[in-house]
Amino acid sequence: MERAILIHFDSVTGEIRVEAEGFEGLTCLAATQPFEEALGVVEGERIYKPEAQQHHRTTNSSQTRLRQ
Repeated sequence: MERAILIHFDSVTGEIRVEAEGFEGLTCLAATQPFEEALGVVEGERIYKPEAQQHHRTTNSSQTRLRQ
């Protein structure tokens, strides 16, 4: 499967969301982090796709909240 980083921008609310596709486990975090830092967009809780869910349950990971 091809991997991609998608950046969604809501023109009404100004909300920006970064999404990873095609990554296994939590490798998506390393892929999306530079975009999140550059855009300053991690405001809420992370939403994990099913591909990451199994690995996320067994791993102690930390969340970083970035604010502008």
